[in-house]
Amino acid sequence: MQTQSMSALPKSPYITEEEYLAGEERSTVKHEWLDGVVYAMAGGSFNHALLCHTTSGAARNALQGKPCRSLGSEIKIKVESNGQYVYPDTVIYCPPSRFVGKGDSALVTPKVIFEVLSPTTRDYDRAGKFALYKTIPTFEEYVLIEPDQMWVDHYHCVENGWVHQSFNRRQDVLKLESVGIEMTLDEIYDQLELPEGLFAFAPSAQNSGVEE
Repeated sequence: MQTQSMSALPKSPYITEEEYLAGEERSTVKHEWLDGVVYAMAGGSFNHALLCHTTSGAARNALQGKPCRSLGSEIKIKVESNGQYVYPDTVIYCPPSRFVGKGDSALVTPKVIFEVLSPTTRDYDRAGKFALYKTIPTFEEYVLIEPDQMWVDHYHCVENGWVHQSFNRRQDVLKLESVGIEMTLDEIYDQLELPEGLFAFAPSAQNSGVEE
């Protein structure tokens, strides 16, 4: 299976969805798929890997006793609007949920998606991938986590757009209203000693506004 980076121009032969799914079952490396092109998922830093682990654990703990469930990066999402397959770092889904593929290998009804950013994926996660996720009817909240500085961006779908808030202190509370849970930045950044966010990112640590 030929692969390329997310920013590369399509050069590999056309690979059908069926070929992609069959290859993914055998592969030790995760890949995303769009329009017949397969993209290898590059390995992340230690901070990235640890944040994926702590975020998934914090979500799982917060959801105890509730009907929704969380999964880590082992599950891929199929975006039915264009057929693309992507791997989020953590996802929360709620009943009635729906999976497709052999062994229910792909989720099509995510409610909350978390992405831990990296230098190579930051722009894609903030723009292209967010636009892609917005086409999913069940998708309501998006959480972007900086790996080298304590900074979390939260987007929540409302009637006339998306409300954005930023958080940068350990005691800050991330409220995920669509699933009725709360997570602190202290839980997300557990085991990582990082400086609290610099205000160069936003006018205030908790700014809000409605975006289309």
